[in-house]
Amino acid sequence: MTPLEFLSLIGQIYAIENPIGVIGYLGEVAAERPKEIGRILRLTGIAVISLAAVFAVGGEYILSAFGVNVTSFRIAGGVIILATSIITLIHGSPISRAGERVEESAVVPLATPLIVGPGTITTLILFSHAYGPLATLAAALIASILSAATLYLGIRAMSLVGATPVRLVGRFMALIIATIGVEMILGGVSSYVESLRGLLSS
Repeated sequence: MTPLEFLSLIGQIYAIENPIGVIGYLGEVAAERPKEIGRILRLTGIAVISLAAVFAVGGEYILSAFGVNVTSFRIAGGVIILATSIITLIHGSPISRAGERVEESAVVPLATPLIVGPGTITTLILFSHAYGPLATLAAALIASILSAATLYLGIRAMSLVGATPVRLVGRFMALIIATIGVEMILGGVSSYVESLRGLLSS
């Protein structure tokens, strides 16, 4: 693998993790609970890096061990994202209201499936097959560290504009993330239908 190909792997994993899309979602949490946002970011960053490393090396084996395929995982992840986004649109971020569940919320839905979701996991599994687990692991670690840094710097930048604009951006991003959830569900259903057609035609 050339250095350019390795940089391409990092860029693709970072783009699929899409931490920029989560910054607005976290903005409302930062506005409501500024003392907690640092801990949430640290836990989310650790979870993202850990999950990316695990799935880069053994993602396919983990899903197979539980009898779960990527299509089912995509649908389930889409449902979680959609449900969380609807709650945020109506009541505000669930993380900003659930102090006792900060650790859980930092992992689900923030680290997964919002950042390390079905798309990221699928990409890591495919890259592991094509380039080997070690190269994929290295690229995943670097991309995930960049994602964690993006979240931290993004929230720091948003804190400068005040609480009200941050809440507005958070609600808007919840709508965007809800759309992503719907697309994940539709993509999973489409893949499932295609697999059924393949079985019927064979």
